[in-house]
Amino acid sequence: MLRYSEMTPAQLEREMAQLQEEGRQAFDRQDWSRYAVAMQKWYLAKSYLIRDQVRIEPGRVYDLAEEPDRLTVTRVEGVMAWGIRFSDGSETAVPLAMLVIDGS
Repeated sequence: MLRYSEMTPAQLEREMAQLQEEGRQAFDRQDWSRYAVAMQKWYLAKSYLIRDQVRIEPGRVYDLAEEPDRLTVTRVEGVMAWGIRFSDGSETAVPLAMLVIDGS
């Protein structure tokens, strides 16, 4: 199996569709751990798809998709944004696609 970093945009889109379906099925079964894994993988695949199209600004505060939290970005490494969570002050990394960017 290819890593996301090795996939073409078309392959990433197919992977995302499969993960979305897995997530929907897990949600319907109320299998929350499988749902969380599928969604985390989906956000990671999406991050590889959009990495060259988004500009993440260190120092800026971003809302987090599907989470009632915000992140002050301190740095970007590959497809991960590192920063400080508002909720508890911890440093964490999230896939770029989890950052809510104006207009997305």
